[in-house]
Amino acid sequence: MPTHPPCWTSRDAVIVAPRRRDDLIPEELDGEVFLFDPQDGATHRLNPTALAVWRRCDGQTTTRQIAEQLTHTYDVGFDTALDHVDQLVASFAELRMLEEPCH
Repeated sequence: MPTHPPCWTSRDAVIVAPRRRDDLIPEELDGEVFLFDPQDGATHRLNPTALAVWRRCDGQTTTRQIAEQLTHTYDVGFDTALDHVDQLVASFAELRMLEEPCH
């Protein structure tokens, strides 16, 4: 029997390779990036770390790979980076900023 990937709304979910929604519209204003959601009209402000993670949510890059990339960009250990990535991806999922993995 095939197994299905877990939903991304659970903080404890194992996330293989999250995919950002392509319809979110990035806008830069005064050095900050805002994502406009045309489906519900919401706007999400991303700090540089959140933006770096969101841009890497391409459906191919795993959360572990994203965390590894962050250790090269920021002065942070792998476990700390992975914790931040997991928290951000869970937040993105709750805000419906990722493609829905569950059917």
